[in-house]
Amino acid sequence: MAEAPVTTALARHVGLGAATHFTAKVSRYASWPNLIRGISAMPATPDLEAAALALIDDPSMANDLGLVSSPAAGTDRTLARAVAVLSVGTTTLGLLTLAARADVGVVDRVAGMVGGVSWDETHLEMIRRGAARHAAADRPTAGAPAPQAAHPDAPQRVSEVKAWLGTHGGVDVSVLAPYDKQKATARTAAIRALGEIATPQALEVLGQYASDSYPDKVLDELHTAWGRFDRRAFAAAMFRQAPWRLDLGFASSVEGIGAVSGLTSLKVGFSGPADLSPLAECTGLTTLWVASPYEPGLLSVAPLLGLTELSELHLTEKTHDADLTALAALPVRRLRLDLDGADCSFLLEMPRLERLLLTGAVPGTATYDVVVALVQKGVRVVVYQHETEWVTGLRERAERETGVFLVEAHGRIGLVGDESEIGPFERSLGVFLA
Repeated sequence: MAEAPVTTALARHVGLGAATHFTAKVSRYASWPNLIRGISAMPATPDLEAAALALIDDPSMANDLGLVSSPAAGTDRTLARAVAVLSVGTTTLGLLTLAARADVGVVDRVAGMVGGVSWDETHLEMIRRGAARHAAADRPTAGAPAPQAAHPDAPQRVSEVKAWLGTHGGVDVSVLAPYDKQKATARTAAIRALGEIATPQALEVLGQYASDSYPDKVLDELHTAWGRFDRRAFAAAMFRQAPWRLDLGFASSVEGIGAVSGLTSLKVGFSGPADLSPLAECTGLTTLWVASPYEPGLLSVAPLLGLTELSELHLTEKTHDADLTALAALPVRRLRLDLDGADCSFLLEMPRLERLLLTGAVPGTATYDVVVALVQKGVRVVVYQHETEWVTGLRERAERETGVFLVEAHGRIGLVGDESEIGPFERSLGVFLA
């Protein structure tokens, strides 16, 4: 990567001193993970973040940043990929890490631009998480300003809440509002108490605890409280689209989730029947993770059929009661699917499928035919080595096929139809649709 042109371009936005200081800073890191951690920990610098976003999104900077979407005509593809990966230096990655603070969507726009090779998804995930932490730390708490000290009579532990409520009938709920230096145990206790009170006034105070993400203990309290309030009002007050995704943990229901403004990415596990009906109105969803480990598992995928923007979908655990063939109508490009014994021929009908992590398939020629056909169509497929009941036969079949190449790493087997993709594919197996 040409450092001088990048520094010069950055200087046009933030001045030569700031630009030189930044490029010198990123050059001191010995590894990409340490670089991402270091830049993610930088204090808020809105001007530099906006400048980084402008450079990354500027097509005229692509060559200088090493973000070339295709090699020059006549260049050997394998060599072009190696050169492209080497050309993406620390300055580009540092700029991307900063740019994600201004617009986390830039990570997805850049992914895969390096000489036609997907960036290591571990690094991309680190950047997204860094942007999410920065946004959460920088965002002021919703609602009224927090008091400077704890109310002397507020419960400090969850174990105190039941007795406290018994002796504080008709209490002014403002005593349960957040305050400076509030301990985690006191926050959880206040959230429990407000959820038990369950009045519109309690929800107003509860909204002051709203965040992009929550610890598991707080999520458990929120899910318990959700059903005591108007579910749409509660969802709108307490859940937000985080810079990467809204993670609900495990919930018994997501009724009301459609009230969350600007929802584009959601992860949820179901502690009972996985009813996706409330997601039908979440038409802006682009990525969705659903885990259904408890019987009867996933009830239906029909509510997803109107999600025309959905590009990545994860359906794991128990799916045997759902008609998965309906997935053929979705515009999904990246799919992680537990077949749970279902026929998989519908996968051949998915028009945009590019990546597939498949589990729980039925052993036999029909399954192997589908997987091989997908690979020959250009779909990258990954399976787990430990699922020997069907994967052993698939491996044997694939090894006999022309134009199907196998790679193994991290307990996974990858199948790809382009021999020049083997190296990058092998390196990404551990985080492939993780």
